[in-house]
Amino acid sequence: MKKILLYVFALAGMMALSSCSSNEEEQAVGKRPIVFGSVLADVHEGRATLATNLGGSIGIMGYLYTKDSWTGTTETPNFMYKEVATSTNNTTWTTANSYFWPDDNTKQLRFFGYAPASAFSGTNGTFASSATLGMPTFMGYTVPTNNAEQIDLMFGESNEYLSAGTGSVTINFHHILSAITFNLGANSAGTIQSVKLKGVPYTGTYSASTTGGSWAVEPVPGVGANEYSGGLSAVFLMIPQTLPSTAYLEVAYTDAGSNGHTLTYSLNGITWQMGKKYDYTINIAENTITPTIVAWDTTISSEVEM
Repeated sequence: MKKILLYVFALAGMMALSSCSSNEEEQAVGKRPIVFGSVLADVHEGRATLATNLGGSIGIMGYLYTKDSWTGTTETPNFMYKEVATSTNNTTWTTANSYFWPDDNTKQLRFFGYAPASAFSGTNGTFASSATLGMPTFMGYTVPTNNAEQIDLMFGESNEYLSAGTGSVTINFHHILSAITFNLGANSAGTIQSVKLKGVPYTGTYSASTTGGSWAVEPVPGVGANEYSGGLSAVFLMIPQTLPSTAYLEVAYTDAGSNGHTLTYSLNGITWQMGKKYDYTINIAENTITPTIVAWDTTISSEVEM
């Protein structure tokens, strides 16, 4: 799991929540801005397109509400909305706006994060508005047909914190897609020409929660409406779901005698979970495909302060 530590410092007598320019910040007496810092260490056993850090940018949603009143359905991101923090080293982070810790023991804060921020800010999906009640919702994401354009999306949640507290706030980031990879089995004499995912639903909405979030997918719009193609080394980053009867793998290969073959494997009823990597072993000699679930994880190495 990926973690980013949000170091939040406050001085006694801090005024109510505000966002200000650098000049206003310098003139703000008795206030100290929220500061962000993290160090990430990659320990997963992934392949080329699996993320090893938060991509140099994170987005943050912040909720300020009355103490002990959190429902997850009646709050809005009134503290931060799509606030972007950038970093050149994925260790220390800077936001475009300055935010101050409210000095009010009757209030609490909760944060949600997403990364890389650029993947959530284009035309492929949109967040619900800042006036929408409830936790963040990322709507209308479509898995890019071009395998090289598929991005390892991450999302994170924090616990609740007293708005007048001090110390660090932790947002735990995790992968919100499923990674599909392929291997060639031992003693397989031949060459893989292509691997394809067909009939897999590819558009959905991610709804955040305090325990990890979930996806709702849209049905495949007609036969042959989508096809994801790559080589043996491809990593397909797909929406987590229980797959329908339309979904299957198709592998084209040549055997030792240079004869062409096509091998299919039904994915009907198989569940791909968030943050899991599914490694399918293709055995040419036995004309079989065998799936294996592989750990896909990252962890924090240490802490720093700006």
